[in-house]
Amino acid sequence: NGAWVTPASNGTLPVVNPFDEQVIGCIPAATAPDVDLAVSAARRAFESGPWAQESYTYRATVLRKMANLVKERTETLAVLETLDMGKPIDESAWDLEDVAGCFEYYADRADAMQTEGRKDVDLGMDGFKGYVMKEPLGVVALITPWNYPMLMASWKVAPALAAGCSAILKPSELASLTCLKLAEIAMEAGVPPGVFQVLTGLGSEAGAALSSHPGVDKVAFTGSGATGSAIMTACAKQVKAVGLELGGKSPLIIFDDVDVRRAVEWCMFGIFWTNGQICSATSRLLLHEAIAEPFLKLLKEEIAKIPVSNPLIAGGRLGPLISAEQFKKVTECVRKAQQEGATLLCGGGRPPALAGT
Repeated sequence: NGAWVTPASNGTLPVVNPFDEQVIGCIPAATAPDVDLAVSAARRAFESGPWAQESYTYRATVLRKMANLVKERTETLAVLETLDMGKPIDESAWDLEDVAGCFEYYADRADAMQTEGRKDVDLGMDGFKGYVMKEPLGVVALITPWNYPMLMASWKVAPALAAGCSAILKPSELASLTCLKLAEIAMEAGVPPGVFQVLTGLGSEAGAALSSHPGVDKVAFTGSGATGSAIMTACAKQVKAVGLELGGKSPLIIFDDVDVRRAVEWCMFGIFWTNGQICSATSRLLLHEAIAEPFLKLLKEEIAKIPVSNPLIAGGRLGPLISAEQFKKVTECVRKAQQEGATLLCGGGRPPALAGT
């Protein structure tokens, strides 16, 4: 509600640098009582505050201020993002360009909405009139993952604010730092108290409480299918709107008429970007048998050239996985595949550049 608040439990969660596994700080661990306070503040801001009543043009102006503040702080935010979740520093900087672009895009959409206004609809019947008028939905809960912390947040926060909603963001407990900075940016840009709040904490506590809260009008979630199912169930009980973007196992299908080198380039882009931790990563490779041998040979050669390093070093293209738990999970998948007959072409363990972590 426009101020930093100590969680009701006084609990915190450690912030771990994925590269060296050192604790670099802590974040508040919100629980159900904190969710109640945030939802109450958001509801007051929506029903009694100025934001939902402001013109689209005014809200567009604030969103552009947020975009400019992100641009001004790109270097600092990129370092924070990399320290928090381990992606190469260059990628973090590119993500932040997209964050600013996202706020600018929805500022433009808000400007367009100002001129569109109410739209009449021809019902084809005398004596009846129809029209479409878009209004802010209310209080929305936004639950985002750790692989694109600030960018995924902006995809949800920017349209919610542009529409005039009050938004509560619950970022992943594994990567929350830049989302907390986004709250500072929103306040500095002129977003009123209660209109945009950030709750950090465990998904099983803060996230679950948000999803099932009767004061929330919609939940938007990006993450795993299992968690998405639980959120949909919670929303269904209250006949509440829900938007889900869930993980997958995306195949890359390559036919025998391709330029093999180009195909290898796109294959590597699809699986190694963000350290391979993307819901749309091309994590299955289906090759036409006629090109399988030369393709795999070239792929192995090109993978060996990838700069693996401390993600804070410019020019690196592959850093650590998000957590020790995730590393263990991936390693177990590799071992299981080998046990079931798979051939390991390269890798399969800690890269030498990360051997000390």
